Amino acid sequence: MEQFNQVYDSSIKDSFFNLDPSSQESRYKLDHNQLNQFIQTLLTTIDLSNLSELYFQQLCSTLQLSALKIQFEDEQILLGKSVQKPYIKSLNCVHLGSNVATMHYTFRHPVSIRVWQILQQMHMNFCYPFKNALEHHKIKQFAMKDFLTSLGNRANYNETIAKLANLADRRHSSFGLLMLDMDNFKQVNDNHGHHEGDRVLVACAKSISACLRESDFAFRFGGDEFCCLLPDADDKVNSLIAERVRMAITNDPLLAKHNISSSIGTATYHKGDSQIGIFSRADDALYKAKQAGKNCVVAATACHNI
Repeated sequence: MEQFNQVYDSSIKDSFFNLDPSSQESRYKLDHNQLNQFIQTLLTTIDLSNLSELYFQQLCSTLQLSALKIQFEDEQILLGKSVQKPYIKSLNCVHLGSNVATMHYTFRHPVSIRVWQILQQMHMNFCYPFKNALEHHKIKQFAMKDFLTSLGNRANYNETIAKLANLADRRHSSFGLLMLDMDNFKQVNDNHGHHEGDRVLVACAKSISACLRESDFAFRFGGDEFCCLLPDADDKVNSLIAERVRMAITNDPLLAKHNISSSIGTATYHKGDSQIGIFSRADDALYKAKQAGKNCVVAATACHNI
């Protein structure tokens, strides 16, 4: 992948990067072996989250950093804990004159000259692998999204439910799964064409997303089939959110115009469950919702018609 030609904050002077051992300031830098070990550690992964975590661990052990916030585009990575009366230093990663990301470094105490200089050195050497990891992250995110609605796709669902199942098993917690099918969607394509059908699907996706909590996930499997994963949710939470989604779809002007409603099946994952098991139960509940007359929410064990 393309590398940075120049990565540094505008406040850093070129003299800082002079590695002449006779320089008075050389004692303010990592030595060759330390720097090489630091760089080799960062090269062990291209995953953005893992790389950021490794970098944070190195900063903590070397400079006693308290927290790190990495901001890029509309996303951010937060590591560590906030402190009272923080001392924050911010540095940019610049590529070809454009700011790729900004790192905010939080310390508990004022930053000495030595710490400031070493921080800049570590920051500069982190930005090279960070740029590659960020490009890899963007490609992966693109591959994990449904092109039409921008929701997650089936591959994204598989990855997310695997993580939630692992977390639930370790923490003895639960999570919810909603399976959704849009009622009467086929007639939109048949009577008004696929362009109008696409508008309806986008409206469905927006209605679903607007009803979810910040921690929840929404996916489109294809056609008019959607699903949601709800971390730390039980049967009650599943039903509340499912009903909220059902009402939002019913009340959307475009969807109401085409008589679009939603049938929803819900299920809850508990420790010892399986990904296939929760999917099958939610899918079976969805089938029962269709059989019950559509436009209703059916839990894996009960149905209530609207």
